[in-house]
Formats: sequence, structure tokens, C-alpha cells
Amino acid sequence: MKPAKIFVPLLLIFVLLISGCTIVESGNVGIVSSFGKVQASPVEPGISFIFPGLRDISQLSIRTIALPEEFTSLTKDSQKIIVAATATFSIAPQAAPQAYIQIGRNVQTIQATVVQPVLLSAVKNVISQYAMTFIIENQAIVATEIRVDIIKQLQQAGYINFQDFNVTGFILDPDVQKAVEQKQIAIQEQERKKTELVTAGIEAERLKALDSALTERILMKQAIDKWNGNSLVPPTATGQSNILLSK
Repeated sequence: MKPAKIFVPLLLIFVLLISGCTIVESGNVGIVSSFGKVQASPVEPGISFIFPGLRDISQLSIRTIALPEEFTSLTKDSQKIIVAATATFSIAPQAAPQAYIQIGRNVQTIQATVVQPVLLSAVKNVISQYAMTFIIENQAIVATEIRVDIIKQLQQAGYINFQDFNVTGFILDPDVQKAVEQKQIAIQEQERKKTELVTAGIEAERLKALDSALTERILMKQAIDKWNGNSLVPPTATGQSNILLSK
């Protein structure tokens, strides 16, 4: 058999194999469709065989996404506040086929349909429970509660591996910000006056104790120390002589 006769069939087979292959890129999973039906298990990154019309593979990113957002909500006392935060998450690899079927065929659609509504819902749920002053004074507590609410909701929704919700700031309306600052100043002034009253009370107690320590004997000694000898009998503690006798 001539080499050419062997080479041509091998080349054809090779071309068919190459044309029937696809590469699932790193950071993605392959979504396999057989006769139009999506299979439940994703394909790992690497080379996979496809047969157009019979076995097709689409790709869906499972890379971590950092999503910066600003969420507007009302506090318990009806004050508007904006929560600036960055959420980090990814699509769960094993849930990717179901997300592809039920939600959307790209990360942006899944993000807009599942993640962003949950983030906004969690922010509103928590912020609406507290007054503005509590939120400003307890930002770490509020941020933690929002994070816990997000985890709970996303676990119910599925599809998403949630990593973090990092609150970068609470932004107030300028008028509200000014009112909060004025209230803080008033509180600080009250604390200063309270401290002054406590200090004055301590000083009064000290003087009272000192006055109590001036017993009759001490006063008598002080009177004797001051006696100028004009009377035969030293004066009493009140400063008057017991018997006034001139020399």
C-alpha cells in the first residue's frame, strides 16, 4: 500500500477529530447539550468532543466577580441612606447547568437576576430595622447583619458561591449628615458638663472630709499657736479666752 493512500485517510480522520473538538477554557465550565437537552453535570476545563446537532458545549464563567454597588434604603426613622459596598461571588460549578437553563446563558444575566436583587433586599431588610443614629454608631454590626442576610437568601436561591460583602461606607444626605454631627456635638457637650459636675462633687466631698477632720482639739491647738499672751488663759477653739485677765 502506497504511503499516500494511508496518509489521506489519517488526515481526514485528524481533521474530523479537530473539527469535532472544543476547548473549555480555564475559569469556565462546559454546559453540554445532547439533542437540545442540557445535561446536569458540567464539563471541566480542557478538550471535549462535540458533534454539532448531537452534542454541543457552551461555556459559562465561574470566575470570582467583584461587584461594586451603591444601595439606597430608608432607615427605621425614615431617613435616606446609601450603603456603598463591594460583593464578591462566583457561579457554583455544579449548579452552572441549572443556572444556564433556569436563569440565563451568561454571567451578566445571572448576576442581574439572582445576585443584585438579593443584595438590595438584604440591605433594605437590615437598614429598615434601625434608626439613623444607631447605624452611624454601629456600622460594623449593621454590615455583619447585611452579610448574614445575603448568605441566607443566596443559599435559598442556589447557583451562587458567595464570598463577601464588604461595606465601604454609609453615605448620608447632607442635611442628615449635618444633623447627626450637631447631635454628636450636643452629646459630647453633655458628657463634658456631666464630667465637670462629677469633678465638682468629688472636690466638695474632699473639702467636707477635710472640714470634718478639723476636730475641737486641732482647733484648740491652732488657737494656742496664735495666742499672743495678752490674757492669762489661752483662748478657746473659737478664738475667745475662757477668762479674760489683763496683765
